[in-house]
Amino acid sequence: AQSGRPGPTYIDCGGDVLYEEVEESDVFSPTRAETRTRPAAESAVVDKAMGLISNAERPLIFAGGGAFFSGAASELERFVNTTNIPFYTAPMSRGLVPEDHPVSFPAARSTAMREADVVLVVGTRLNWMMNYGRRFNPNAKIIQIDIDEGELGHYQNIDLGIFGDAKAVMSQFNEAAEASAGDYAGALESEWILSLQNAQEERAARNADILNSDQVPIHPLRLCNEITEFLDRDAIVSVDGNEILHFGRQSIPTYYPGHRLNSGVTGTMGVGLPYGIGAQVAKPDKQVLVLHGDGSMGMNAMEIDTAVRHNLPVVTVISNNAGWTARTPDKRKPGRELGFTAYDEMAQALHGYGEKVEDPAEIKPALDRAFSSGKAAVVNVIVEPTAAGVSRAWGGSRME
Repeated sequence: AQSGRPGPTYIDCGGDVLYEEVEESDVFSPTRAETRTRPAAESAVVDKAMGLISNAERPLIFAGGGAFFSGAASELERFVNTTNIPFYTAPMSRGLVPEDHPVSFPAARSTAMREADVVLVVGTRLNWMMNYGRRFNPNAKIIQIDIDEGELGHYQNIDLGIFGDAKAVMSQFNEAAEASAGDYAGALESEWILSLQNAQEERAARNADILNSDQVPIHPLRLCNEITEFLDRDAIVSVDGNEILHFGRQSIPTYYPGHRLNSGVTGTMGVGLPYGIGAQVAKPDKQVLVLHGDGSMGMNAMEIDTAVRHNLPVVTVISNNAGWTARTPDKRKPGRELGFTAYDEMAQALHGYGEKVEDPAEIKPALDRAFSSGKAAVVNVIVEPTAAGVSRAWGGSRME
């Protein structure tokens, strides 16, 4: 579970073992905590990597679960602070570097990946979520750091593979970068940074009217904007669904590692509320908000009962567009309409707090009432059924 690439471990015990009686005195526990060694990179490899990075005109960092589980957030942020290299993360690893950092450009993600000439991949697989590495500029130099040597160059040809622990290797990178800090001076005024900043600002300008729109039904981006403005900086947010997952991805920032949860690499819908319940148990002192689509909410909606029975005040906000994905004007894909399910009334019936919202001006007051209730709560927000966060082509996005 803890060696190499950490993850869930399955132990299979036979029935005779499980039911065997033993003397309590024969059972022992470790007397001290296990000490984990962190494999680092060879110094020559670090020098080669830093040479590629310092000579890059359009460098980029992409980090994932390996960086999170190794506890490399502070090392990664330190490296970004020194080099001013724009960064992106895998969905479940958001917050490794605060997303209000000067070189955070979430709305320019596709542009950055398409134009980068050197990409530092830290602790993440270039799997289907990254189109097996094909989202990057085909001419980019790829540097990949991973604790699992088998992942190096597994999906994508790379120029430099570094076997090692993300925290240990990034510490080495920091020492090298800080020793030659002059190589990165003025990076914030570089053509690369300014181009991504311009792309970010153009996208923000196009969405400004929608973010503040008073239209009814409510636009999902207005909902996301109200949530962002309401939540504490260290709130834990779990997002689950289709359209709302994509709207939330670029409009709700994350500032701390482990504070953003979604369906992850398996794409399993319905995990939003269970994740939120787990987060509330683990962090009872934090705001926990689950942002669900109405379709994904239907998959595990009865977990509201679990939250009520265990006195867990997790707040679930439903972006309710009454269907599976957004509706198309020509209705060429039948079977998508679900109706505006009254999940708020269901929460009330289970002795939780429930409220329906149809006016955008009532979103924040409803959130305040939900969190103040001290109960498991559902805020059922009726949103525009035709608002699409993704294009009709698989993998495309209108938000990028």
